Amino acid sequence: MITLRPVCTRRERQAFVRVARAIYPPASPWVRPLDRIVLGALDTRRNPFYRSGTGQAFVAYREGPPVGRILAHVWPRHHRLHGERVAYFGYFECADDPEAARGLLDAAAEVARAAGCRILRGPFNMTAAQEMGVVTGGFEEPPSIDMVYTPAWYPALLKEAGLRPCFRMRTWGNDAIGDMDPDVLLSPHQRERQAAAGLQVRAIRPRQRRAELEAVRELVNVAFLGNWGFVPITPEEWAWQVDALLPLLDPELVLLAEVRGVPVGVTLTVPDFNRILRRMNGSLLHPAALSLLRRPCTDAATVILFAVRKPYQGLGVSRRLNAELVRALRRGGYRRLTITWIAEENAASRAQAEALGMRSLHDLAMYEREV
Repeated sequence: MITLRPVCTRRERQAFVRVARAIYPPASPWVRPLDRIVLGALDTRRNPFYRSGTGQAFVAYREGPPVGRILAHVWPRHHRLHGERVAYFGYFECADDPEAARGLLDAAAEVARAAGCRILRGPFNMTAAQEMGVVTGGFEEPPSIDMVYTPAWYPALLKEAGLRPCFRMRTWGNDAIGDMDPDVLLSPHQRERQAAAGLQVRAIRPRQRRAELEAVRELVNVAFLGNWGFVPITPEEWAWQVDALLPLLDPELVLLAEVRGVPVGVTLTVPDFNRILRRMNGSLLHPAALSLLRRPCTDAATVILFAVRKPYQGLGVSRRLNAELVRALRRGGYRRLTITWIAEENAASRAQAEALGMRSLHDLAMYEREV
């Protein structure tokens, strides 16, 4: 028998965190996130999502032990911006147990119906600055930081529960980015146009990281507005996501493209902390946490996001940012570069990944169903 319990108490929140540990075998490429990150998603006082949205978490038990979890959440800001009554589910983890998965998704659908929504969609971990989707291919590839990794049985569980794919993505990687010649990324014509426009690229200023990253947030909101499912990120949501990263960032990997001092493009790249997080096993108190403070703490880096203001997208700004990123990676001793995800329909961004000599790592998909 499957028993579903809403998550309300501290003990139930701890059980929510423990679900994933029991699902992934020790040999899995999955990297356990810090417990405090998952617990923070459920904290209605600290998580700024709850200032405009609502959510309810559930844990599924089969004859005692937990076998699955889900967080159903409703975001009125999405309704107002996109004109669709959608509720999301996130932090979904489940054993290969169709009955448990259907029970969890039915509970999320009931939350959606109670909020007047017509569609349940996910996995989507609350905001556009967090993880989304399940892996549908490339299960043998280990994930980099901020990449989704899920078991091979998840697509079948979602399909059996009545969901269908609605948005497809891919992650990308180059295991020898340090061998690339950055000069091949820009044509002479692009260089001439950029010089005439006054385009310059610089790394963020280490002593002004917070202010510089606020400029990144504003640029991302302008560049991504109108994209599928994107809702502008508030200063509070952004701080909740990036504040923990501030002391760990390599400032040389966060690049701003400017035209006469005005930011028009950005590449936000971070060291691939997953290699250290795997050893930490969810706890900041693990001795391996000290490795996060070393420079460099790893020879791999991950592009979290890149964005260009729409009026400048024909100027080759992304190519210029990529060229400068390759130079920064080579100076910093980084050998491997990955990209968290690119939408299948985004031909321009896929071309950028291919220009960087990248290969596809994981196929990902989001799913939805009517409620």
